[in-house]
Amino acid sequence: MADLALIQIRCPVCDDDRTRPPFDKQGFSIVECRTCRLRYVNPRPTKAWLDAWYRHEYFSSSHEETSGAQHLQQGAIKTATARLRLQLLGPPGSNDRLADMGCGGGFFVRAAAADGWDAIGIEPSVEAARSAARAQQVRVVAGRLEATPFADARFDVITMFDVLEHVFCPRTCLAEARRLLAPGGRLVIETPNMAGWLPRLMGLRHPWVRPPEHLTYFTPPTLRRLLEQCGFQVEQLHGSSRKVLTPDYVLALIARTNPLVTALLTGTIGRWGTLSRYPLTIPLATMLAIARPIPQERSI
Repeated sequence: MADLALIQIRCPVCDDDRTRPPFDKQGFSIVECRTCRLRYVNPRPTKAWLDAWYRHEYFSSSHEETSGAQHLQQGAIKTATARLRLQLLGPPGSNDRLADMGCGGGFFVRAAAADGWDAIGIEPSVEAARSAARAQQVRVVAGRLEATPFADARFDVITMFDVLEHVFCPRTCLAEARRLLAPGGRLVIETPNMAGWLPRLMGLRHPWVRPPEHLTYFTPPTLRRLLEQCGFQVEQLHGSSRKVLTPDYVLALIARTNPLVTALLTGTIGRWGTLSRYPLTIPLATMLAIARPIPQERSI
């Protein structure tokens, strides 16, 4: 990516352009906004480059270093985590519609459909969308989040699990979600919490700091501020959540961004044999937010 064209942006949350001196990882600068303290990649790849990368490469088996490629290989643990997330929603009403934005391999969509939701996935990656339709036998629309073919107020619930940190413009993504939500509908977001104790302790070494995959690094105050500015009322905001993971999967995710840590852990976990593939439900510093669109006359 040495010849990749980069562009400067203003803060994705408060639109200020004053930042603290950057720190670097993998050839990218990550700055901190002086006003709201959001950290974000700046300069960053263009939206056109990111759209093409996610559409054609991110989930490709030829790019095993990306978390997208790893995602498609981990259906069992992704499905187990999906069932945990469905507990947040409770049982659906009659004909309640759910859209999972950035659905990847469709594991959450399938779990939601099995739970009684009229569920569909929206996924920019052609390969991931095909995999979801074929392997999970779910309905998936392949395309950019902001170019969905649905009418306004189509869905009762929209989910974005591990999506918002990836997108070029979080505001545009949330505006599309607000357009698609029915009055009183719910938006559910999961994204890394960079104010968690382990991200604070590890700093740049934390595996969530992985440009250009992750472009924006939220904390509870910055996520709440962004949601409110985009016309949502935050009902719940949890600073941590549980996920189902295996040691092997964690090692695969951190291999590119943390080679030294990976080498040290591989020597240990490699001696665990089948235990390294055993699924564990563990708490992580990943935020879960549930928000509803503010009625238009009250929107900020």
